[in-house]
Amino acid sequence: MNKVGKVIRNILIGIWFVIAVFTTACLLSYNDFKVSTFGKNSLIIINDDEMEEAGFNEGDLLVVKRNSDAKINVGDKVFYYNANKDSDVNIFTDEVQEKEAVTKTETTYVLNGKKVSGDYVIGTFNNTKVYHHLGTVLGILTSKWGFMFLVIFPTLFGTIYEVIMIVDLAKSNKEEE
Repeated sequence: MNKVGKVIRNILIGIWFVIAVFTTACLLSYNDFKVSTFGKNSLIIINDDEMEEAGFNEGDLLVVKRNSDAKINVGDKVFYYNANKDSDVNIFTDEVQEKEAVTKTETTYVLNGKKVSGDYVIGTFNNTKVYHHLGTVLGILTSKWGFMFLVIFPTLFGTIYEVIMIVDLAKSNKEEE
């Protein structure tokens, strides 16, 4: 293989490695609601058209930065989880109608007529970055099949290839002696 081919191969392997590590990190950082969280940031994938009213389309990736309770005020539009962990997890958007400090560290919000714990509030629209179509890509990569084809199979084939190369090298060294 010539030098240009080796450089291209190494660049492709490097890109694959970065994507594989990022995908694995997203899967390992799932919270109880199967949303990847990195510190104060949550990666929300819009899988359907239920949030079109709020301005988000299917396939969008939202990076929502969690606000402290002190920075969420009445009138702010927020993202929040449904409180029922037994069913499918849904993320809703609503405007804060009321805010009540329960303790120094716990706040509840009235959203769409019902009380929601501050633990279920993800963040406000103001602290959200939207990446169009990247949600579709990340959704595929973090799916069972996507992860298998992106990480498991290439790693398995690379390992088998390396073992074959080591065995061939050992055979050729033995024949030379």
